Amino acid sequence: MSTPLTTASSDLAPISPDWTIVELVDWLADDSRQHDPGLQHPLSLIERALTAEPWSGVPSTVALIRSISAAARTRGSVTVAELLLPSPMELSLVA
Repeated sequence: MSTPLTTASSDLAPISPDWTIVELVDWLADDSRQHDPGLQHPLSLIERALTAEPWSGVPSTVALIRSISAAARTRGSVTVAELLLPSPMELSLVA
């Protein structure tokens, strides 16, 4: 069982937990979002869950988007919620 990286969808705002990774990448294609510092935290959570690769420093938003885009080739149909939020089964094990 994996430990979820976040438990509140508010940590992801303005990203919807219902989006697939492909939908997220499509949304991120807008140039104005590619340098938005407000996306740094949610994209870091998503990228870490997708790749589990450590960064030697703090990655830029553009670097995170590139990494997420590469991961979308193999995990594009996974939703953000499936990656980050606890499943009902995990919640029942805690209760």
